[in-house]
Amino acid sequence: MEKVEYLTAVGAHHEYREKPLPAWAVTFAAPNCTVYVSAELGTFQAIRHNQWRLFDFLWMLHTMDYEGRDNFGNILLRAFSIFGLFTVLSGFALYYVSSPSVRKLKRKISN
Repeated sequence: MEKVEYLTAVGAHHEYREKPLPAWAVTFAAPNCTVYVSAELGTFQAIRHNQWRLFDFLWMLHTMDYEGRDNFGNILLRAFSIFGLFTVLSGFALYYVSSPSVRKLKRKISN
């Protein structure tokens, strides 16, 4: 065991967010992990280790929520979704316009 902390408040970027406070944070050196136990309930709440921290970082990049990491309906993600939808629809339109079978069909109709 490396250290023990008593948490009464955490920020939005803290790895122990949206869990009951106050809590005890017990940090271990060997596996480099932190165990969080609710001080009032006396129950195990979360364990945070390097693999979880990497997942949390990648999840933040995936949801494009760089503040709270849990809001996947933010404006940046919506803008990229609309841009992606526009890209796919323009690809379908380009395929339709440049397709050889469509050109043959246009020639048959015009003749």
